[in-house]
Amino acid sequence: MVIDVILDNFPMLMEMIGLILLISISTYIPIRMRRMTRAAVLLLLVESICYNLELWTQSFEKLSILRPILTSCVYSLYPIILYFILRIVLDENMSKKKIFLLLLPEIVSVPLYFSSQWTHIVFWFSQGNHYAPGPLGRLPYAVFFFYSLMFLYQNYVFFRSFNGKDQMTAAYIILMPMLGVLLLQLFRDGGDYGALLTSAILLYFAFIYINMAKIDPLTGLLNRKSCFDDQQQRSKSISAVVSVDLNDLKALNDSRGHSAGDEALKTVADVLRKYCGQGGTVYRVGGDQFVILYSRVEESWVASAVDIMRQELGQTPYSCSFGYAMVSPGRRIDDALVAADHAMYADKETLKLRQGGAAHSPE
Repeated sequence: MVIDVILDNFPMLMEMIGLILLISISTYIPIRMRRMTRAAVLLLLVESICYNLELWTQSFEKLSILRPILTSCVYSLYPIILYFILRIVLDENMSKKKIFLLLLPEIVSVPLYFSSQWTHIVFWFSQGNHYAPGPLGRLPYAVFFFYSLMFLYQNYVFFRSFNGKDQMTAAYIILMPMLGVLLLQLFRDGGDYGALLTSAILLYFAFIYINMAKIDPLTGLLNRKSCFDDQQQRSKSISAVVSVDLNDLKALNDSRGHSAGDEALKTVADVLRKYCGQGGTVYRVGGDQFVILYSRVEESWVASAVDIMRQELGQTPYSCSFGYAMVSPGRRIDDALVAADHAMYADKETLKLRQGGAAHSPE
């Protein structure tokens, strides 16, 4: 039997082992993401073992207590696997309260599964080893559906700053396995989703790995290479560029250390990302330099967005210099970036003169 199970599940086992090996040699992926992916893969392995053992207990003429226990394990494992995959793209600083609320459907459901053989509330098995649904027989599917929706939403949030091609690829990788689960449910009355989820996680991890190379690890913004690629791919839609420079970063590093400088960069990045407005994509292109590319927006919109970002930065201990240029028909994006840089440096000089005048003004 063991050999038959291994042969039947060999592609899935091969993918699981391969994914664990990939996780161990990954460099771009943050440690937290690797841990979450590894946990999801190991739980998939446990789920596969439980499913095949439960399949074996179905052949018994009389009910074994193993069958309801194994069924409960399978029902419990699918949502928690999705939870760990979901945590890959969730904020690592997520509060304990939010984590508890996210886990609440699973926390409520698991005791119901494991007590169902006696309460008959979700499912139960007759002494003749026949399965029977209870009043909450659809609960495992409802919980799985909840975590699937959460997974879809959080990935939408995570990937919305990426370019259109990346978003389409992510949509395919995420939606196709869910379509497969739906088809299995509709036409085969369920079944083991382990092989499908294993392939999905493998593709998902590979996609995350590729895209992590495009992200600045400190700020979470897209990096210089991404900015260059997007200028090429979005050349027809880019209508404005904004150059941003964090003021006095060197002085901050020298006086308070590089950790204080890192905190300043992360704060500025969060403000730019949050308040750049619709149509804007923010990149960190150098130590203290940022670029925002806007698609299909008017100059008034860009000017207003710059004013809002200035105001929001005014609520922090940091300041930035801004310059922008429109990409008019016939004007190269590189030329617009040069013009935006000139405007940014002019803004920096104006700020220095203003600060110098304030320092020498009589009390």
